[in-house]
Amino acid sequence: MRSFEEHKQYLKDLISHYDELIEMKPRNALVSSFLNFIEEEKYMSIGRLRNIREKEIECIYFAKTYRGIT
Repeated sequence: MRSFEEHKQYLKDLISHYDELIEMKPRNALVSSFLNFIEEEKYMSIGRLRNIREKEIECIYFAKTYRGIT
């Protein structure tokens, strides 16, 4: 199992790769055929990354609130 940091980095790299494919000029036939799929996957990856960040913020908040972190 990956750590949060490894998973966050993986998602950032994946989003970056999707951006490169979307912005590629000229597009090859494969990218053109799957452009909608690539865009959907990009936004799903952004959502997963956002969820991880939200969980981290929640953990920090609860740790500080309940004196887990000083």
